Amino acid sequence: MCHPDFVATTFDVYPGRVELPTTRQVLSLGRVKLDAYLREMGLPQSNPVQVQLLTSGTHEDQGLLLDAPFACTANAYFWFTVQDVAGGTSAYFKQLDLEGFEQTFGLPIEADRTDLSAVFDTARISGHWWYFRRSAGQPALINILYGCLASALAELTHGVVYSDDGAWDFERFPALPQEFDRWFMRPEFALSLERKQWAERIRDRLLEEMISE
Repeated sequence: MCHPDFVATTFDVYPGRVELPTTRQVLSLGRVKLDAYLREMGLPQSNPVQVQLLTSGTHEDQGLLLDAPFACTANAYFWFTVQDVAGGTSAYFKQLDLEGFEQTFGLPIEADRTDLSAVFDTARISGHWWYFRRSAGQPALINILYGCLASALAELTHGVVYSDDGAWDFERFPALPQEFDRWFMRPEFALSLERKQWAERIRDRLLEEMISE
């Protein structure tokens, strides 16, 4: 597996309720979670987090109503940035492929994780899911932001976060948002040496970025 610094990674969110949150709610709670992470490190809160709705391919700004549901067409995506910070993270709203979903989550839930069964049942009914994508070479703050946004959306939808592409230790997923917030990008909770070292590098870079602002 390639090192996560050099590849794009994603967090999927599967909802445990049918109702959609607004973009403003995702933006606001994502910022709260980002600032909580920064406080753990003794750092000041981040600059404002911003979001646009862009056209896939052309990246043209479509205009965005923050109080509209956090959903978009197949040819559009959300682009989240932090003021005065380079880069950003994209988010996509997708229709659920039931065959692929069943292949991933159709196996019996572990006996101690029956709390996830209702989430997956609702996800099937809702027929949709989201994913947040972090491209390679992003600033450290963006590496934290996209996880915070995924967790925020999972919390707002009573759902779960999932990743199978190296965004964090695969054994941790699927995860409820309160679980995710406890161990994501925290070296002391990494299950593998590679993730531990990666989180340490992200934290070192984050300190450099915040101090240099």
